[in-house]
Amino acid sequence: MAAARTAKPVAYATNYSQVRHDGLAVELTEAGVPVLDGTVPALLAARHLLDHRDFRNRATDPPPEIKSHRNWRTRLAAGPLDEADALGLLSDYGIATLPTTVVESADAAARAAKEFGFPAVCKTAMPEIHHKTEQGGVKLGLGDEAAVRAAYEDLAHRLGPRVLVTRMAQAGVELALGFTRDPQFGPVIMVAAGGTLVELLRDARHALAPFGPAAARRMLESLSMARLFAGMRGSAPVNIDAATHAIARFSVLAAELGDLIAECDVNPLIVSATGAVAVDALLITLDQAKGPKA
Repeated sequence: MAAARTAKPVAYATNYSQVRHDGLAVELTEAGVPVLDGTVPALLAARHLLDHRDFRNRATDPPPEIKSHRNWRTRLAAGPLDEADALGLLSDYGIATLPTTVVESADAAARAAKEFGFPAVCKTAMPEIHHKTEQGGVKLGLGDEAAVRAAYEDLAHRLGPRVLVTRMAQAGVELALGFTRDPQFGPVIMVAAGGTLVELLRDARHALAPFGPAAARRMLESLSMARLFAGMRGSAPVNIDAATHAIARFSVLAAELGDLIAECDVNPLIVSATGAVAVDALLITLDQAKGPKA
């Protein structure tokens, strides 16, 4: 057999119509020769082989070196983190965030909003509420102290007294970041169209963590919504470099702390002409996901 006389990889591809060759396919497979059964699978295999070649020949793209200022492994093992903690974690890994604070009174909310600047945002910070929008837990575009006080009173009455106060972010293209831990490959990063589009468009790309800005750029540029980065209908082009660095840093966070985290999502990461800022973050620790101990 030719496959036994060469060190080169050998595979057989079938191209047939109304021909049965099950016995030949089994014989070749048992002899250690892969059989690509059909024209389409054979062409896909060739495409994947070329993709693998390009992957191995890609330019060096080291992940960013990050020195965290806090011992997040200890903090993650200590108990649940709320959104303010999650945003603090992102900030410590070099991902831009807005100034935030958690308050428990309308007066404190008004003072914080005045300090951060208007228009302001109030969001429930009750630790058991993970998906705030679905429960009416987010108040946007609050233009003055009176609006902030009213928003706080409504959130506290319906959902609980802990409320996160921040300011409105600059408008831009919205992305969603997240990661899951694959039992075989480790942390897998997702980059997708963000905001309310994340579930509607299902426009997402995935990569193994950690990686550098070049890999992040390839992910962004392969999204269907990538045309938005160049600006549309008079909007300015966004700072895609800021987005790639934020995504690369997020991948380092996942690689270093992913064994303690069950879920981490940033939605949205708003990318504008001036940069990329994480506006909303959800973090569920592994112990939190397992539930209370018996």
